[in-house]
Amino acid sequence: MTPEEIARDYFGRMCAGERVDDMFTDDAELRGFGNRVTGKVAIAEMYKGVQDNAIPRPEIVDITTAGNRAFGEVKVALADGTFLHVVDVFEIEGDLIKSLTYFNADYPNAD
Repeated sequence: MTPEEIARDYFGRMCAGERVDDMFTDDAELRGFGNRVTGKVAIAEMYKGVQDNAIPRPEIVDITTAGNRAFGEVKVALADGTFLHVVDVFEIEGDLIKSLTYFNADYPNAD
């Protein structure tokens, strides 16, 4: 699979409420929003909590690739009715995600 195909599969599975932890290498790392989670077991635990509580439903805005990386811009609907605008950076190793770093792309309200 190409990095773009893997990113699209990841977002599709997240949107469907399906497990995504099996898409990661054993030593994978998640980074973002001030958190770092390392290892497939810890990633599985983290996603269980996120998927059970926030129920994220990402809508792809665009995906761009460079080498073994995919950059996915998404708008994510959460269970509480809020939306996040984020950019996810996937580093791919073989057909698995080696690292996933996510950035908040929202602008603060101008008051």
